[in-house]
Amino acid sequence: MSDIHDLQNVTHHYRKSLAEFEARTGKQARFIDTVGNGEERQVIDRMDADLSAIEARMQDMAAQKAAAEHRAAQLEAKLAEPTYRAKPSEAKLLDVASEEYAQRWIKAVARGDAAEMRTLSTGSSGAGIPTDMERRIVDRMFQSNVMRQIAVVNTIDSKRTIPVQNALPTTALVAESVTGTPATISASDPSFSTAISVVPYKYVTRVEMSQEFIEDAIGQGGVGSGLQYVADKCGLSVALKQEEAYTVGTGSSQPQGICDSSGGVTQGVDLGDAITELTADEVIDAVHSVAPQYRASPRFRWLVSDTALKVIRKLKDTAGYYVFSPAAAVNQTNVVGLPGTIYGVPYSVGQYVPTADSAGNRYAIVGDFNYFEIFDRTGMTSMVDPYSGAANHLVNLYVYTRTDSHIMLPEAFAAIYTSV
Repeated sequence: MSDIHDLQNVTHHYRKSLAEFEARTGKQARFIDTVGNGEERQVIDRMDADLSAIEARMQDMAAQKAAAEHRAAQLEAKLAEPTYRAKPSEAKLLDVASEEYAQRWIKAVARGDAAEMRTLSTGSSGAGIPTDMERRIVDRMFQSNVMRQIAVVNTIDSKRTIPVQNALPTTALVAESVTGTPATISASDPSFSTAISVVPYKYVTRVEMSQEFIEDAIGQGGVGSGLQYVADKCGLSVALKQEEAYTVGTGSSQPQGICDSSGGVTQGVDLGDAITELTADEVIDAVHSVAPQYRASPRFRWLVSDTALKVIRKLKDTAGYYVFSPAAAVNQTNVVGLPGTIYGVPYSVGQYVPTADSAGNRYAIVGDFNYFEIFDRTGMTSMVDPYSGAANHLVNLYVYTRTDSHIMLPEAFAAIYTSV
């Protein structure tokens, strides 16, 4: 504003001087370069120089104003965008299957950088773990979890409600009509007795790592050893905890286990006392408690505790034959080993199958494991805690996954159990 005020003052004096010159000499101002005394010409020259300087400053101010308006318009346009679109190079860094993502993830764990983990987050609760590490965890879970090896494992992306059919539609034998009167065909629909709700429950494991270990793993030129360590610890821990739920879970606020005593398998053989009272005939009765169509399945097998297996291996039928058959001898050797079969049916030993003599305990289950299903919620998620172990220079990594399991058809199984 001061520059404009100065310009107005100079212009006013300039015009006043021109008017006085024209009144005194009778000449127009354009002849001022040749007419007038030296003092007047000096005054005019100074006024021209001042005007030129002011005009230059005004041009600079106009240019600066235009640049500022252009910058403001760019910022407003960026703020108006609905979402941030990652550049191609940034998008690769957010791809959980990329090496770049794995590098950023393990470095964030090493530094305890919660802000970086939030940047890598694919949801509202934490960052997805690298795809390669998730694969290693799942592989370890299958290796350490018997139930995952023998049951049906599904991957779901939300809660599910599954109706269970309890009756087939009716099929009738209809005689040929020879009188012109059409035969009556009765129609009936299949019926559904229950609906199973699948609600994946969250399992969390914590891995505690020293700062030096992870930094050394990164410094060796790759993230493989660091990811392998985390995957091994998480996979084993999660597998054992889920195995327990798949075996003896109650189905209330946790997965339903195949040995669930409250609402699981009810048919089979009631020992009435202890597993040591089991007989060969009762083993045979348990197998034949399951309908033939289920016994023909490739997934028809036993799930037993090690205690039950020890008892069963000693049992003989009335003809003196063991109900346990060892595996065939290795070719061209005299070696006969395990596993074999129990009454011709393959078996698996479950770590969490009950062994104590207690009412309701299922010591062994035989059935078609097509009808025991595990439901895994898609993906695993991680969170970093750099604070709890900071005094010892440790970083805690939490990895969590969600799963559920259900006995889909109890009549496809039979149990050896005690009721008292």
